[in-house]
Amino acid sequence: MRDAIKAAGITDLSCRPHGLRKTLGRMLADAGCSAHDIMAALGHTEAERYTHEADRRRGGKRAVASLNEHRKNKSPQTTLGSLGKIAKSEGKIMP
Repeated sequence: MRDAIKAAGITDLSCRPHGLRKTLGRMLADAGCSAHDIMAALGHTEAERYTHEADRRRGGKRAVASLNEHRKNKSPQTTLGSLGKIAKSEGKIMP
């Protein structure tokens, strides 16, 4: 990358490839690549950071989808007609 930066005529030595590497790492992780695949593609060992973030996002989506699927197959505990009414057991003193 350093050679390509110099060949492009960029004289600002603070221009570094880290941002590009990080973007590619996140894109690979979002595409489902393993940490080892990302490490091979990027040539470094920071891939766990990218896969952790992507796994967390995918895990959240799976959790919500599972909840929606679970709720779709289950009848509600409370019917619309009983909302706002006092339950029979409320107000009674239990022995």
